[in-house]
Amino acid sequence: MRRTKILATVGPATSTPGKLVALIKAGADALRLNFSHGTDDDHRATLELMHQAARQAGREVAIVADVPGPKMRIRTLAAGEARLASAQRWKLDTSASPGDEHRVGLEVPSFKALAKVGDPVLLGDGSIELVVTEVGATSIDTRVVSGGVVRSQAGVYFPRARLRTSAFERADRKAAEIAIEGGIDFLALSFVRDSVDLATARRWLDDRPGGSAVGLIAKIERAEALAAIDGILHDSDGIMVARGDLGIEVPLERLAIEQKRLIHLANAQGRFVIVATQMLLSMVDSPRPTRAEATDVANAVLDGTDAVMLSEESAVGHFPIESVQWLDRITAATEVTFSPRSTRERIRTAQAGQPTSMQQSVASAAVSLAESVGARAIVTPTHSGHTARLVASLRPSCPVVAFSRLAQTRRRLALVRGVQAYPSVTHARLPDLRRQAVEIVDALEIPGEGPVVLTAGFPVEGRPTNLVTLVEDKEFSR
Repeated sequence: MRRTKILATVGPATSTPGKLVALIKAGADALRLNFSHGTDDDHRATLELMHQAARQAGREVAIVADVPGPKMRIRTLAAGEARLASAQRWKLDTSASPGDEHRVGLEVPSFKALAKVGDPVLLGDGSIELVVTEVGATSIDTRVVSGGVVRSQAGVYFPRARLRTSAFERADRKAAEIAIEGGIDFLALSFVRDSVDLATARRWLDDRPGGSAVGLIAKIERAEALAAIDGILHDSDGIMVARGDLGIEVPLERLAIEQKRLIHLANAQGRFVIVATQMLLSMVDSPRPTRAEATDVANAVLDGTDAVMLSEESAVGHFPIESVQWLDRITAATEVTFSPRSTRERIRTAQAGQPTSMQQSVASAAVSLAESVGARAIVTPTHSGHTARLVASLRPSCPVVAFSRLAQTRRRLALVRGVQAYPSVTHARLPDLRRQAVEIVDALEIPGEGPVVLTAGFPVEGRPTNLVTLVEDKEFSR
């Protein structure tokens, strides 16, 4: 049973019923829709296809809507892409007409406030670099310093610009409206600066029908977010280490260090963490990943990430299903060598001296008990998923099985490492829960002969989780 979760981005390569079902059956636990690309009608249709595919595959799959944020992007290129050669000229202007190797449109409030002659301009993931040669009222002329292929809607980054922007502006709210109507489980906010951005989005969501049930993922892409990470983690359900833009904001030689730090901090606060961007980038055009990519994925697993994400690989690549299959193989093989003890020690050190909630104490007790008795599984009934997340953040050696009557809670747990969520039956007394715990662990064919650790709200279901108990197989006939 693989613990690390897989989040796959859906795009032209996978936005058909057959491909989506194949993506899920290959191992995708969650699907992401990037609202930076496509029309409103495209997004509505794709969200519906995602739900249909999950039902057909017989899986409860988390659906993530990723809104664009304040990132600047070029407009459409006539051929879908353009090859820029070193020393050639390329103009950024206000025209909405399709671009080519000579020019492209860019929507921005003011070109003169954006750049000065001599400023660098980075495209996409930063591998293509331009330098500004002239700035006008409606255009910027550039010269290519480092060339390559640029695609329609590629991001444009001006490292020396200081534009005041918000992480949840009008375009994002429009996208979020469509996403909520389409039944999403998480809204991913781009270019989050601090907890204020998350509070703004949370208030907006809570004011809309169905919005209060949508979780928030903070994409860590800005250097200033690193300084405000404690507040961001506190006010989000999880974070995404978005290494593309973050790798432009921070020195490239520090990117791996920041990734490791973010994973550890998220673990300590009981929030899930997703490592994203270029996990298997070569598989856009190749049926196998490189050795460096396989090592990158494995290191994220060893650091304690909850999920790894595919972007171009599954959205526009030639081998989307194979990309998921390779993530499945690499993560499953790596987990065998993962040592949870160091993770728990880091968490306990980080939490030392801080107030501990009852649920944190119960989660810690459940994991300690499970480790000491060699439990087959930790079973936790949950309404919101909070207790299951806290237990899973301590990385127990055994699987975590969550019961919930709420389908959305079960789907949201699809991004939490080591958790398998299942529907609970009716309101249950403690003796009923004990029986259900053994029955579901037996049905899942979880190996081992140890007992089951059960958390519960006592004396009745619905109370906060306040009880940890052992359930022996011999109590019930198999």
